[in-house]
Amino acid sequence: MTQKSSGFSVKKLAYSAVLICFAAALSALETALPPIVPITGVRVGLANVVTLFVLYIGGSWKPADALCIAVLRCFLASLIVGSMLSAVYGLVGGIAAWGAMICAKTVFSKKADNPRCQAKFMPFTGVFGAVFHIVGQMATAVVFYGTFSILAYAPILLASAILGGLFTGFLSYLTLNKLPKKLLENIRNV
Repeated sequence: MTQKSSGFSVKKLAYSAVLICFAAALSALETALPPIVPITGVRVGLANVVTLFVLYIGGSWKPADALCIAVLRCFLASLIVGSMLSAVYGLVGGIAAWGAMICAKTVFSKKADNPRCQAKFMPFTGVFGAVFHIVGQMATAVVFYGTFSILAYAPILLASAILGGLFTGFLSYLTLNKLPKKLLENIRNV
């Protein structure tokens, strides 16, 4: 039996907590690993796998749930890594990415008539999210440092965002399609 309080079940709260912790752990792991390329700011964005998963899982999961998970994972990851500045960059980038992914999913869902077909667009939705994540972080850096010279990194960061977005979108697609159906239904219908 699931207890509900204000329309939010205890089971959904538990799944949300697990997803937040998983996303924060992915983010912290990615920070701890050696950089892929020796350019500051170039990361794959593994935590976005969780945000995309929640956006596409359907059932009782709404876009606001994905936003909540994205925001809370930024704070948790910053506590793990020990940098509140990373929380600010992650928060602005995460909110921008979430908004872009919502828009992309809406546009792509009009091209597909069923949820399974919609999921095939996850890599492209991931690209939109990654690009806008970089845009949000670049805007934060311009405000924080007070100079536009930071935008010189933009072409490199945007190129890496496209590749990272395709990768995280593909991982999200695999996650959604490879989880056991019973587990997926349990998560979907909490």
